[in-house]
Amino acid sequence: MTDACQEIPLPLAIPGYRVPAMLSLPAGRPVGGVLLVPGSLYSDVNGDYPAWNAFPHTSGHIARQMARRGLVVYRFAKLGPGTGSEVTDADAAVGIRTWAGRMTIARLALAAFRAALAERGIIVPRLVLAGHSEGAVVVSVLARDGVDADGVALLAGPAVGILSVMREQVPAMRPPDDREAIAADLEQVIAAIMNGDPLPAWVKEREGIGGLALMPPEAHRYLRDSELTHPAETIAGYAGPLLVVQGTADQNLGVHHAERLRDAHVLGPTELVLLDGLSHMFKRLPPGVDGQEAFGFPGETDPRVAAAVARWIEGLTVGG
Repeated sequence: MTDACQEIPLPLAIPGYRVPAMLSLPAGRPVGGVLLVPGSLYSDVNGDYPAWNAFPHTSGHIARQMARRGLVVYRFAKLGPGTGSEVTDADAAVGIRTWAGRMTIARLALAAFRAALAERGIIVPRLVLAGHSEGAVVVSVLARDGVDADGVALLAGPAVGILSVMREQVPAMRPPDDREAIAADLEQVIAAIMNGDPLPAWVKEREGIGGLALMPPEAHRYLRDSELTHPAETIAGYAGPLLVVQGTADQNLGVHHAERLRDAHVLGPTELVLLDGLSHMFKRLPPGVDGQEAFGFPGETDPRVAAAVARWIEGLTVGG
């Protein structure tokens, strides 16, 4: 492993947008390539969230750590405010800001990645798809649908849809005497979203879920379509090699998500890597840090994530 790596900005053109993207190159001959797909919310090319004043820098850290271990990595920003994504065609932009658009963008990013490698005469022995959080669901869909790749790495990925994740998260964040009530209220909200109905007027005043009432209809459609994807069922339809990486101190998604993804993938070889003490952003957090502070906690991402992915890819290279 070397500390040296080179990063080249390569903006990604998609329908309606120009999106910041970055190619990270190792100092020596590559042992593999990784398309790194971001998670949910408005993240820039480095995995920061300026709209929320949160700067965990997860994608940037992981990409550079992978490059120092011999991997070529292509990463890109999410659409949204503060991410550097620029609208180039307003009508086309509306059509790409959907759940299906997430898959379209990832496919175009993969094509841009391959083109960047070809232009530079870079040959990678294996090229894999990796996604963090919601990005793990995106790469699972691509793999199930037959996108050409040599393996899939799910980094802190959910085993259920986003609304079902909220069923776990929201009550856990409320005081004990409100958990049963908030769970019942959330079910009403989820039913409305899944049916395409307006949310009840009282939702905007309900602490814990009021933010859902502030979302535009297109955001509710996104949530509904994402929920219907069923991540564990999706990865079950993929027959290639799978790596699942999960931190044991992830406050967003418990270890049971990683275990369910591993158990669902029966058509190909599977490896589960549990990293002790790491958060959803793959940081080791000080005691008492949780919620929004944990989400945006600064500092280097734990290098064990990149090490696990690099070792797994090298095994694919050797073992075929």
